[in-house]
Amino acid sequence: MRSNMRYDGVPFRPVLVSKREDRPQLLVLCDVSLSVRATSGFALHLVHGLQSVASKVRSFAFVDEVVEVTDLFAAHHVQQALAAVMAGRGDGGVVDVDADSDYGSALRQFLEEFGSAITRRTTVVVIGDGRGNGKDPAVGAFEEIARRARHVVWLTPEPRYSWGLGRCDLPLYEPSCDHIEVVRNLGALESFSHRMGEVLV
Repeated sequence: MRSNMRYDGVPFRPVLVSKREDRPQLLVLCDVSLSVRATSGFALHLVHGLQSVASKVRSFAFVDEVVEVTDLFAAHHVQQALAAVMAGRGDGGVVDVDADSDYGSALRQFLEEFGSAITRRTTVVVIGDGRGNGKDPAVGAFEEIARRARHVVWLTPEPRYSWGLGRCDLPLYEPSCDHIEVVRNLGALESFSHRMGEVLV
């Protein structure tokens, strides 16, 4: 009571708390195969600008296998980093860009090696056309990724009418996605990036 005389005798202890920052974490999986080379090139530019809406960004490139490129992007200018990703292993690149796309293999590898990085604060952003050349799409692995994540956003250059053509597996992945955006050019990508904060809420 004596210690509370300064508060007119009301017995309480003031506790100051700071507002906990809860910005989402981003995990980007980018297809860099030949079929989406133009899209993935400017989409990877987006990764550098996502720090304003996310507390942490981890980036991965894949064709038939997944390679983390987070440190590569952190250590090099964007153009140098893109060159290292897109060059191909024969020219010192980090990914075999000449391999046939295999989403199923890449998703299973990602879940096995990096699945622990996905939490309820993680938004997973997949960039690609979803075309796995008729191979097992590993829908179960993608469902598990989505189950662990806060949100799953898919960016594709494929217009919706073409999803049922050829060997596109996007219709199989769509039920596990919270949002799918068609981005066929830089303008569409910039437009989506401005709305990214809304999508991550």
